[in-house]
Amino acid sequence: MTPQQRTSADLETEHRFQTLFEQAPFSVQLLSLDGRTLRVNQAWKDLWASQEGDPLLEFVLSDYNMLTDPQLEAKGVTPLLRRAFAGEAVRLPTILYDPKALGKPGASRWVEATARPIKNDEGRVLEVMLIHEDVTGRVLADQELRASEEHFRTIADAIPQMVWSTRPDGYHDYYNRQWYEFTGVPRNSTDGESWNGMFHPDDQDRAWETWRRSLSTGETYEIEYRLRHRSGQYRWVLGRALPIRDDGGQIIRWMGTCTDIDEQKRVRDELLATNRRKDDFLAMLAHELRNPLAPISTAAHLLKTAPHDASRVERSAAIIDRQVRHMRALVDDLLDVSRVTRGLVELEKLPVEMKGVVASAIEQVRPLVDSRGHQLTTRMASGDIHILGDRTRLVQVVANLLNNAAKYTPSNGALRVTLEVGDRLTISVVDSGIGIDAHLLPHVFDLFAQGERTPDRSQGGLGLGLALVKTLVELHGGSVRAESAGPLKGSSFIVSLPLLDSDRLLGNAPAARAEPAAAARALRVLVVDDNRDAAETLSLFLESLGHTVIVEQDPMRAISTARHDIDVYVLDIGLPGLDGYELAERIRKQAGGRPATYVALTGYGSDVDRQRGAAAGFDHYFVKPADLAELSQVVACSVPHAS
Repeated sequence: MTPQQRTSADLETEHRFQTLFEQAPFSVQLLSLDGRTLRVNQAWKDLWASQEGDPLLEFVLSDYNMLTDPQLEAKGVTPLLRRAFAGEAVRLPTILYDPKALGKPGASRWVEATARPIKNDEGRVLEVMLIHEDVTGRVLADQELRASEEHFRTIADAIPQMVWSTRPDGYHDYYNRQWYEFTGVPRNSTDGESWNGMFHPDDQDRAWETWRRSLSTGETYEIEYRLRHRSGQYRWVLGRALPIRDDGGQIIRWMGTCTDIDEQKRVRDELLATNRRKDDFLAMLAHELRNPLAPISTAAHLLKTAPHDASRVERSAAIIDRQVRHMRALVDDLLDVSRVTRGLVELEKLPVEMKGVVASAIEQVRPLVDSRGHQLTTRMASGDIHILGDRTRLVQVVANLLNNAAKYTPSNGALRVTLEVGDRLTISVVDSGIGIDAHLLPHVFDLFAQGERTPDRSQGGLGLGLALVKTLVELHGGSVRAESAGPLKGSSFIVSLPLLDSDRLLGNAPAARAEPAAAARALRVLVVDDNRDAAETLSLFLESLGHTVIVEQDPMRAISTARHDIDVYVLDIGLPGLDGYELAERIRKQAGGRPATYVALTGYGSDVDRQRGAAAGFDHYFVKPADLAELSQVVACSVPHAS
């Protein structure tokens, strides 16, 4: 090949290189061995928005030296460039390059670059080629994403719930601060599938199955489970997660929360348990109230069919009296619990000798103890033992415990009452009865709590006694607890009460029981009650004491009847059309100051009702069923009109 031909070939190669160099889709900058720019292609000019005649381009092609650029030196690029000039291909870091830092116009750009040495056949470096990539859009997008993530993390850490996030396949890769504070685990230790180990063993399979179903179907994840707290205890939480979808409907992430619901769940479970106990109690109440109705109904029938058979009348009356007293005791228990648990009971606190209290309680329960063949033993500390309290209520406490022990101990069992004195007085009631299940033991003093009742259980009662005991003992500044080794192993109830100093002792004799008072003189009594049977039976009782009784069921007719000389008005409160309060006021106004005794006899027994009765002018207020002896005393003490 002639020199002429070689020159032509070289020119053609040079032309091809130039064409390729200019048309390359990426920015190319050729550097001489001293770091100056030999040439740049069109893509480089486009990258820096610099064309022919532009100050930046002229500067780069004449005065600029990359090896002495302070921006590159400050960002650690210069040492890497020198390695390229030494013959090594080097990838340069992503940097923000600003022409203004060189005193030239132009926009700053984020770029990535690769420096490659161009060598001759002997391996000597002739030039260095820089290939740039404009990554401004990607870097700004990444910055925006990081800022968004940081904003999200700030919000997530401010939320009181635990927040977590997973990839589309369910891999957990984020938890907020509350998660780590709640669980106390090291950061990132629950990434991936390790979260399931934080659940209670009994909840793990259920949580996994629910989570897998949500991942496969895209359904919302929602479940309650127990999560291990940093204290080592498990607390109930509500776990929820929603899928995040792109515009095409594909799940790109799951966002979830865990909310501590331990307290709410325990309260809810306790309310449900209380409701169940209440329903059981109402069923027992209906049962207990129906039981006396059968013998009362039968006895009433016998009285009608054989009114002249004295023996049958006496036996029937005794049956009715016993069953009414039983029903009255049930209703009294209900009212007592209502008043005590609402704090409406005021104790009459006086020095009380406790051996006498125990003796009175035993006397009350003795018929039940004897009827079941129990052996009752007592052990008392020496000397008198006094506390400051309400004797009636203290007798009620011990009697309730003894009654409970007697009922729930099979026939021919053993009961023991012990009084011990230390820093405080301790009263123990121990039985050999059916015992208490471990699950019931913490709840025996709860209202409506009672062991399982089956059709063959005949102990009766409403399960209110122990609730009353607890409240009354606490009102005396004491405490009570139950102990049992389990079913069929008996029970113990231990009451602790503060002792009274001996220098504060005073007498406290019990009041004598009143007896029905026969009339010293006949009185005219008006009984107004819309319950015909109640009105007639009360009329018969008052007439048996020698009084003249008029009965009215209609309050308006009672106003007319009251125009006659009446000594005692016995008025029901719940009357139709006109209640007993207004009726008493009208009668009193109509009487014009004529003296008479006004007695309310009603089923309403609250303090508010009694106050209304006093305001309406009632002299006495009895709650049904009234103590007939006390009522007879009130009537007997009334002043008759002058004839």
